[in-house]
Amino acid sequence: GVEMVFRKFRDTLENLGVEPIEAEGTPFDEDLHEAMMRQPSEDADPGTVLQEIRKGYRMEDRVIRHSRVVVASEPSEEE
Repeated sequence: GVEMVFRKFRDTLENLGVEPIEAEGTPFDEDLHEAMMRQPSEDADPGTVLQEIRKGYRMEDRVIRHSRVVVASEPSEEE
């Protein structure tokens, strides 16, 4: 029921050229992403998207909805 409707809707969007924006692990890009917060990270370079809070979409070169993301910052120096 609902799963089938969702698949048809997703397929229709794909046929229209709507595609998700890949965010996690990529450099922050203000044209594609909306930074919701910064988080210190020792594992990722500053400015790298750590987590996607809300998926973004684009159609060809046009952004329909920006991805809401958490962006890595320098690790804090608390010792």
